[in-house]
Amino acid sequence: MNPTNPTNPTNSMNSTNSANPKIAVLGAGNWGRNLVRVFCELVGSGNIIVCDPDRSRREAMIAAHPGIATAEGPSYDGVDAVVIAAPAVMHYELAKEALLAGMDVLVEKPIALSSSEAEELIDIAERNRRILMVDHLLEYHPAVVKLKELADEGRFGRLLHLTSQRLNLGVIRSEENVLWSLAPHDISVILHLLEEEPDEVIARGEVYLQDGIEDMAYVTLRFSSGTLGLIHTSWLDPVKTRRLTVVGDEGMAVFDDLAPDKLVIYDHAIEKVNGRYRTERGEGRPVAIEGTEPLSAMAEAFLRSLRTRQDPPSGGQDGLRVVRVLERAQRSMEAGK
Repeated sequence: MNPTNPTNPTNSMNSTNSANPKIAVLGAGNWGRNLVRVFCELVGSGNIIVCDPDRSRREAMIAAHPGIATAEGPSYDGVDAVVIAAPAVMHYELAKEALLAGMDVLVEKPIALSSSEAEELIDIAERNRRILMVDHLLEYHPAVVKLKELADEGRFGRLLHLTSQRLNLGVIRSEENVLWSLAPHDISVILHLLEEEPDEVIARGEVYLQDGIEDMAYVTLRFSSGTLGLIHTSWLDPVKTRRLTVVGDEGMAVFDDLAPDKLVIYDHAIEKVNGRYRTERGEGRPVAIEGTEPLSAMAEAFLRSLRTRQDPPSGGQDGLRVVRVLERAQRSMEAGK
């Protein structure tokens, strides 16, 4: 997608007080198709314009969602907000252009490929009073929402460590490595649950298929609170895994996005008796969660911010924090080779 020479807007967010703003989705690839679908459901296909240089993708979107408009490049004429689903290397440039054109912006993760670029986007959004939101999808997952509530209530006591696994066989990217492609999901959730950034980031990765592009990575996050975060990402693994384990000294939990019971609480505890530690094991108990689709919840949060002009939960600062961790992990991987 060529981000140059967009159509100039004829209005500047005058219609976002309405129930159905007009939204331009930039990119109709694997994830863009999902975003087109959910925004068509929420605001109606007549309020969606899909911008993608690939004619076959545009035609596929028209067939799937009659009533949408399409364009080869970014089109802002009469548009209220922009959703960016282009490759990560284009996020910064497209988001900057849209913000300067007076658009509110939702951008796929990561918000940019450097913290300086993310900071610039935040500054532009603040100076122009625009909404800037990052699609940190898992923060809107009902299981993670519930997990956050339980952690804040002290249900698990002091959090000792969180271990995340995001594994699969494909999709193998050529634009970014597995760290920047997959780990933003897990980093965003861990930072969201702990509400702090790590003091130390250590990462190791390995290249197997394409020169300079890591196919698997291990990331260790050490926090001043004493909590340890462990992340394992790979697109070269035989079994698809999407699991987060939370261990506290008064309880534990497993969020498994591929399991029928997505959130299970374990009443395991650790106590010291007569100078010796012992564990108390309890039964695993599934926790009832809402059946809301995370993507729909995320899109609804964006639309709510357009109406209220309030910062979304995963705003620009949230995106910046994740990029800062990714940068530190990338430097650690490079230093460890």
